[in-house]
Amino acid sequence: MGKPYLIAKIHFQAARLWRWIAPPVPQSIVGPLHSAQLQNVRTQVPMLLAVAALNTCIVMAVCWSNGLPLANYAWMSGLILYCFARLTVWRRLLQKPISLEKVPRIIKANVGLSVGMMGFLGIAASVTYVAGTFAYETLIPVSLAFGATAIAHCLYTLRPAAIGVLVIGITPVALSMIFAGEFNAKMLGVSMLSVEALMIRFVAAQYDRLIEGLFLEQQIRELADTDPLTSLPNRRAIMASIEAELECGADQRPRFGIALLDLDGFKQVNDSLGHHAGDLMLLGVGGRLADAAEAQDSVGRLGGDEFIVLFRNVVDKAELSARTTSMLAALCRPIDLDGSRLPVAASLGYALYPEDGETVREVMHVADAALYAEKRAGKVRAQAVASSQQRAA
Repeated sequence: MGKPYLIAKIHFQAARLWRWIAPPVPQSIVGPLHSAQLQNVRTQVPMLLAVAALNTCIVMAVCWSNGLPLANYAWMSGLILYCFARLTVWRRLLQKPISLEKVPRIIKANVGLSVGMMGFLGIAASVTYVAGTFAYETLIPVSLAFGATAIAHCLYTLRPAAIGVLVIGITPVALSMIFAGEFNAKMLGVSMLSVEALMIRFVAAQYDRLIEGLFLEQQIRELADTDPLTSLPNRRAIMASIEAELECGADQRPRFGIALLDLDGFKQVNDSLGHHAGDLMLLGVGGRLADAAEAQDSVGRLGGDEFIVLFRNVVDKAELSARTTSMLAALCRPIDLDGSRLPVAASLGYALYPEDGETVREVMHVADAALYAEKRAGKVRAQAVASSQQRAA
């Protein structure tokens, strides 16, 4: 067990520690987590900066009232200027919407700035304590400990930042008090370390509860938006997707098609083979539609034997007609149900936005009218075939 083994062991333990500080997050809740973190940062950081500037002013006032040389605490004015500069930046940032692409960068920047600022203050507090430049030696360490605790509590959604603030903000000055201070200072240093450990556990527990809550919300949202039989998006979810298409195209009008599809003869399957066979047919139809759809399209079940397809980036009705025809061809193949091979037939009506309507409701109405016109035409064709067969007999 030589040097390479020790280095590998250190790397392993460091990676293990980092996974605890910044545990991996399920991909399904990364977006909601970033939203929660951004909201937390937007509300807490300005308040924390204002309080930090105020407390620094108080410490400087105490130093001035005790007749300390200005050179001993003049550097604190830089911290005040830093707080006001960041407040100005945040005020501008809050006045305009923040795109989703910028959120991870904003969060990462705040983690770095928070830990960096507390690291500087922790080192400065340690130096001033050991040098004995203040009459009240514990004034800055205690103020710093309170500040680090408050910051970690407010920024618990940024787990690495909260833990980093506690460790870097409290540990250096607490160790300085333990190794270089009088008995009372030593005891206070030990107390600060115990509070730090307690707050780290608190921050970790709060963050874990946040992740559990977001994951539960995601599961509830999926249940609310998913058809339980086919696992396709339900009416609520697919309509939300269509509305989102309109919102995404606020600057440039999107072009998309909506196709409504209704199975022919589904009632006879239910009546003759039972609801279990009907469910199997719906499950098979949903799978075929999902497989036939392009990656950019969305397939959903409206209810009963009705399905809907959202075709994105459609150039014109000729393309929409070709895509719906291709989907029907993939769908209308015989299906095996409990040993019986049954035909699959469907009627389909479609409409194109914005040619067929200015709103989702109008486009859906046109597609629905086209669907039922197709169903009526199908019944007429079936009746004509039956009449010709009777005449031939």
